[in-house]
Parts: sequence; C-alpha cells; structure tokens
Amino acid sequence: MRYVEAGDRYRIIAGECRYRAAREAGLIEIPCWVRTPRDSEILLQQIVENWQRSDLNPFELAESLAILRDSNGYSQQQLAQTTGKSKGEISKLLSILELSPEVQDVARSDTTGRLTKRHLYALRSFPETRQLRLVASIQAGRHTAESLEKLADPGRSSTQHNNLQYRTFRTKTADVRMTFRTTDVTPELILEALREVRRMVTEDGER
Repeated sequence: MRYVEAGDRYRIIAGECRYRAAREAGLIEIPCWVRTPRDSEILLQQIVENWQRSDLNPFELAESLAILRDSNGYSQQQLAQTTGKSKGEISKLLSILELSPEVQDVARSDTTGRLTKRHLYALRSFPETRQLRLVASIQAGRHTAESLEKLADPGRSSTQHNNLQYRTFRTKTADVRMTFRTTDVTPELILEALREVRRMVTEDGER
C-alpha cells in the first residue's frame, strides 16, 4: 500500500482480495509494505497480480494492458517483456477490445460461466453483425470454445498437426493426456481447458 497525504490515509496497491479475506476472518492486523511507487509501477503490479485471478473479467485485464501500453508508448513486444507474458497472449487479450460494443457489454455482465476467453478470441474472426448472435448461442450452451474456433476457421483441424503440443497429468485414478493445437501452452491455457472439460462433464451428468 501507499500513503495518500491528501486524505491522510493508506491506499491498497495490491492484495485487496487478501485484505477482504482477512477482514472476513476477523483479523485486526495484517502485515503489509508501505511504498511510494509511480502510477505506472502500480498499474503493472496490479496487472501481474490480477492475471492469476480466475474470477477476473478478461476485459478488466485487457483494459489495464491498454492503459499501460498507451501511457508508456509500449509496443506489444515491450508489454510482453514488462509483464513476463508471451506476445501472443498479450495480442489475444488486447484483441477482445475490438469486439463490437454490444458484445462487450454482454460479455462483461455474463453470469452463465460459459463465455470464456477462448470464445472471445474466436469471436474476433466474425463480422460484428454476427458476433452478438454467436454470444447468445454460447450462453445457451450451443458452442464450446473448440466448436467456435472450428467455425471461425474450418481448415484449422487439418492444417495444424505440426503445431500440436501434448501434456500428460497422472492422478490417483487416471492418466489425463491433453492435446493443444498451439505451441504456446501456458498454465492458464491448461486450467481453462480443464474448466471447460469439467463444465461439459457436469452438463452431461445433468441430462
């Protein structure tokens, strides 16, 4: 946190979720560091921390990246170096800010849990006149991220065999092998795929 002289108070820079959890647990005191960083440093720290939150709306992260880019005149390569993320991941996140305003409004307020970042990335391939209809189909459960990607690029499955990446995880009851159609396999991508599989298994069990 940092001291704000104008209001004679301290403002949280990073760790707001931990602060709220401590309050709910009834803690009176928690350790903290008091610093006086520049605004750009605060924004960067918040971006890096928020990137780990599974509940964060992707538009919040994308907008923070855009502010960091514009305020410092960064290229996407410089954003990648500054945040420690891949240039491809940076590019995809910023691309969702180019979706139609109507789609962005719906996505920001989505409560179905079905609209993932992969869906948003794929939606960029469609004309704005079609994006809103596709979002409705996604929320109704008629499009997985994979089916939407195939619809956006029908030749995708037959042309990317050379770019397949595999990950195998051994649990107590099974060996789980995952095949990714990209060379940029991040922990976030793995977790997102697992969440989608879990949702699909749950929906099958309810039928």
